[in-house]
Amino acid sequence: MKRLTISLIAAAMAAGPAFAGTPLFTDITSQSGVGDAGNGKGVAFADIDNDGDWDLYVSNKGGANKLLRNDGKGVFTDITAEAGEGIGDAGFVMGSVFFDYDNDGWTDLYLPKGGRYEIEANRLLRNVGGTFVDVTDKAGVGSKEFTYATASADFDNDGDLDLYEGDCKVANQLYSNNGDGTFTDVTDRAGVGDRSWSWMAVWADVNGDNRQDLYVVNGRYPAGEPNTLYINNGDGTFTDTSRASGIADNGWGLGAAFADTDKDGDLDLFISNYVGSNGYFINDGTGVFTPAGKSAGLADTGWGKGPAFGDFDNDGDLDLYEGDCKVANQLYRNNGDGTFTDIASDSPSTRCAAVRTKGTAFADIDGDGDLDLYAVNWAAENKLFLNSTNNGNWLKVRLTGTLSNAMGVGSRVWVRSGDKVEGVADMATSSGFCAQPPQELHFGVDATKTYTVEVRFPSGQVKVIENVTPGQVLTIEEPGKVALR
Repeated sequence: MKRLTISLIAAAMAAGPAFAGTPLFTDITSQSGVGDAGNGKGVAFADIDNDGDWDLYVSNKGGANKLLRNDGKGVFTDITAEAGEGIGDAGFVMGSVFFDYDNDGWTDLYLPKGGRYEIEANRLLRNVGGTFVDVTDKAGVGSKEFTYATASADFDNDGDLDLYEGDCKVANQLYSNNGDGTFTDVTDRAGVGDRSWSWMAVWADVNGDNRQDLYVVNGRYPAGEPNTLYINNGDGTFTDTSRASGIADNGWGLGAAFADTDKDGDLDLFISNYVGSNGYFINDGTGVFTPAGKSAGLADTGWGKGPAFGDFDNDGDLDLYEGDCKVANQLYRNNGDGTFTDIASDSPSTRCAAVRTKGTAFADIDGDGDLDLYAVNWAAENKLFLNSTNNGNWLKVRLTGTLSNAMGVGSRVWVRSGDKVEGVADMATSSGFCAQPPQELHFGVDATKTYTVEVRFPSGQVKVIENVTPGQVLTIEEPGKVALR
């Protein structure tokens, strides 16, 4: 059976680049083993066993979660029962996040429980050589609030990953990592205790100062509620610049994704709104944004939920997949001129029509250099779509921090051809709605050229590698003395 499964995937991969009449994405859910049909909310990709490929965790709201191990070829095995205490937690789990909080090279897992009946505590599971152990009590992060989503970053650039919780109906919480396996609640001092109904939180350096800023997506039915942008002051505190920045969108927001969509070196923003049109905003480089949704063709008025950016056709421009809870999902190709075109009809299975899609994420699940797509659905089978682009026009970057956090979260990567910037991306732990992309930055590039790759780590250390050829995974270690963990 396994041989047949691999053969089916191989046949789909052999189809080659998409052309008229051939889907860019092919539904391989059944043969890949990832079609969980629970009350799906969240998706998180990470290499939990350090074997070089991307494993998958599915969060279900009111049902057992699933940990699925990738064999490197896009076939997954359910290892929930054997992976350790708490992995299959059957609580109201939403946007789980993998983060290496103890810098030991193994990605740990945090489960936001949703606070059902106010008795379920969030859980921190430490990864010990591929097996997970509950360390919640010791760490001090067992909040019982209605936590919907979590996001991790090193907000104080001290070399370890901190944790932010987006809570519904109560104040959000920021936990500072003490570096000894414990955390301290610093919400009040930092000034980030948003008391809105928060559904998602995303860290991003919106003004290019090498400090992680925080965007909180809010909303309550039916009137909506403004989102919040907190600018990192670099002294442990944040300033609310939501209105001045232009992204205090007041729809009922559920998801948000930052990406350099226009290739000008800064991070633009897409917002999925459950009520109100979706928002798309262009960053001027200083953290001030201009709305461009209507002109770009991204102002859909469905029930927006789960956005994910990725260059799915390897042409050098970041495209967008948008999960929708009302009619059908959208698959937007970036035209490279500030506009996007919905091409979901070319890959009709990606529309997930009449299904309520939640979290979505791009990930190269079979290591062939193009981005495959995973969509989590509510009370329906989740879907995995194999990308048939299959060309050499790609470059992937992985990072290892030494002075900075081990995962390199918060690092910025530039890919240049001569003096021209071909791509900019940040390493992040959360994006979209209850979603975590792989800890790998993917760039669409011209296979006939060579490139310069520059990395700026959170510590400020910079590493430049020249004459990089496409079609490879480039692993870059932070320069400088290895920190004592």
